[in-house]
Amino acid sequence: MERSPDCKPNLVVYSTIIDSLCKDTLIADAFNLLSEMRSKGIAPNVITYTSLIHGVCRLGQWKQATSLLNEMVGKKIFPDVHTFTVLVDTLCKEGMVL
Repeated sequence: MERSPDCKPNLVVYSTIIDSLCKDTLIADAFNLLSEMRSKGIAPNVITYTSLIHGVCRLGQWKQATSLLNEMVGKKIFPDVHTFTVLVDTLCKEGMVL
């Protein structure tokens, strides 16, 4: 039987795990994984950033959410409908919508 090459995590794998960590409010772990991902030359995408933004919003960390949003736009990764849905949903739940 032929041996398959070592399986290495890619953007999809990292983003999926980051999303799961954020849903479990393990934000520090998610950011550690983001750092690992970057150190391996894998750049986050809109899905990765949206997961992180959702995670910090759930914890009420607005400055961190704003920082992530600015960072992604600065890297020419633009928010999509899902990103804005996360932000609007959170603002509504926090009573911050007029």
